[in-house]
Amino acid sequence: MVAIDSSNIGFKLLKKQGWKEGTGLGIAQQGILEPPRTVLKNNKRGLGAEITTKRKAAKPHSIATDSKQVAKKTKKLSKKMRKMVEHEKHLLEKEFERAFFREFWPDNV
Repeated sequence: MVAIDSSNIGFKLLKKQGWKEGTGLGIAQQGILEPPRTVLKNNKRGLGAEITTKRKAAKPHSIATDSKQVAKKTKKLSKKMRKMVEHEKHLLEKEFERAFFREFWPDNV
């Protein structure tokens, strides 16, 4: 049984709350009596993660896959271009509107 050191902050907090040494936590003191054992982890996989094998090398791309990717990329670019053109149109309309109101707005107002 591994006892928690009395200088431990958790030990002090439990004692302050009325915990008696050697009993479990909970209403019926049914909790575990010793803290779970820990192991120092040096990897970044997470607790309980299985050891994985190294990844296999990627297969070379076929010409058909490459052409599909190129088509997707051009479609994305064309969508971006359409959006830019639409935005520029909107800005031109706003500028025209401002010029129109400046031209025809009565001076005495």
